[in-house]
Amino acid sequence: MLPSKTWASYANDIKAIGEHRRSVDTSDGFLRSLELIDDLDQLTDSGSHLFTALWVTTDQQKVQEVMHASLLKNAAVLAICQTLFGIAAAAKSNADSALRSQGFGDGLTDRKLGTLLTIMANFDLIQYVKGAIHVFDSPFEEAQGLVPAAVFISRETPYSNLLWLTRVLRECTGHIYWLDKHFQPGGLEALADAADGSRVSKVHILSLQLDQNSNSKAKKKYQALQQELKGKGIDLEWRFIDSTLVRGTHDRWIIGDSSARNVPDVGTILSGSHSEISKSGAHARLNVEFENYWSQGTLF
Repeated sequence: MLPSKTWASYANDIKAIGEHRRSVDTSDGFLRSLELIDDLDQLTDSGSHLFTALWVTTDQQKVQEVMHASLLKNAAVLAICQTLFGIAAAAKSNADSALRSQGFGDGLTDRKLGTLLTIMANFDLIQYVKGAIHVFDSPFEEAQGLVPAAVFISRETPYSNLLWLTRVLRECTGHIYWLDKHFQPGGLEALADAADGSRVSKVHILSLQLDQNSNSKAKKKYQALQQELKGKGIDLEWRFIDSTLVRGTHDRWIIGDSSARNVPDVGTILSGSHSEISKSGAHARLNVEFENYWSQGTLF
């Protein structure tokens, strides 16, 4: 995840792998986190494009393009860009705190952080001069309407937290299944902004029945949104499930026909407590599991 050597060393590793000349030490996982090599230490499509640009055509512009896009697949890079964008006087210490707050403290040293920031600066994600950091582009613009593999929630970005949640909901097609044991009515506002009848036909919310989500005020909000979405051709339904039936499920999920995200509970997102929204490749299994739980739920 974090680099253990300079970019020049990684470039030589790409050369060695691409030329099938020798094995290289990829144990730090950095090239894998950029999706430049696979689990067998072979070049991916992006890695092959980078190898060609670096060592065959010496096309520096292509190198910049591939590396810029690849770095944005690294969770630590995303945490820095998302957290420090727009901060006028960000410093290396801010990046250190941002990474530690998001769970990247293990193995994080001043040297590794400096190496990561230098690599990010080499490929125009940030300006990094004398310990000062300026993130060039908004992470929302970089995503170009898509949601990165990792999205970081923090108290410093309350508005962005909700924007990312909305984008996660919008990436769902066919349906939105939202499993959150402690779902709160505040999540309905994100659904109101995100639900699009041209993309989804139903929204199903499954949670435990709690005092704060089953009172008359919560029910009025739910029924009002239910009526509004009905006008868009979307069936909204919220069910409660007994805690004993979901005892083995600890994560919260937003699931579409072909997408799935592990998400914090609504309260965590709204409060900005440090957490992460992460992409899952298990959408097929999660759809089946959700529908099994759904059949055991009771109506609001």
